[in-house]
Amino acid sequence: MSWLLALGSFTVFVLLVVHLFLSLVLIIPTWRICTRAGFSGALSLFHLVPVIGSFIVMGMLAFSTWPAGEAGPRR
Repeated sequence: MSWLLALGSFTVFVLLVVHLFLSLVLIIPTWRICTRAGFSGALSLFHLVPVIGSFIVMGMLAFSTWPAGEAGPRR
């Protein structure tokens, strides 16, 4: 029966490692997007918050007024 607890602990560890890896992959491009939009790049660190972190960043970028102004249509 103890093998079942070990399997659960291993699963939690794997999920934590995968979450951290994906968060780190997303932080670098999001940092650049935030700084170009006029926000602090530290906003991209919300990706480290499990489950809702990426939604917070997307919501901030999508529904707020950008301090640097929005890009116009390209010609």
